[in-house]
Amino acid sequence: LKQARLAVSGHSQLTTPSSLMASATERYLSEALGTYLLVFTVGCNVLSGSGAFAALSIASVLMVSIYALGGVSGAHLNPAVSFAFLLKNPENAVEMGIYAAVQIGAGILAAFSYFGLFGRTFNLAPGAGFNIYQACAVELIYTFLLVFVVLNTAGTKGYGKAGDEAKSGNEFYGL
Repeated sequence: LKQARLAVSGHSQLTTPSSLMASATERYLSEALGTYLLVFTVGCNVLSGSGAFAALSIASVLMVSIYALGGVSGAHLNPAVSFAFLLKNPENAVEMGIYAAVQIGAGILAAFSYFGLFGRTFNLAPGAGFNIYQACAVELIYTFLLVFVVLNTAGTKGYGKAGDEAKSGNEFYGL
């Protein structure tokens, strides 16, 4: 009964990253699915010209993927995040390399999928009035912010563990 109450409140031992013993296949499939969903959503938004709701749908898919898959693989969903975890824990080099390869493969598969749906793709390029250096600077800044947030929430020791007074029970919910 206690475990059932903990599971309902989101604090089950089964969902904490340190106690979850997912197999390698489960972790890689988790990364593949989350990355596929994210890249597919971005592609569909770009190709459909969804405008104002593009950011909301992309953020929603990312949030749902992280909540659904985070307990299995950590839900990196981005090679930059996997690289940051590699820098944090160099002993996980092989695992993070496989994560990055799976993420790239899933992204390519998602691109083929939205091409199949729309019959066209798009090139990544700076928008009108911007040059490649400005686009790279913005990409660098936002990638840094993404990695900074992930490392300071999901990558923090004691994340959500009962013995950690500063973060006990904190699941870092937000949108």
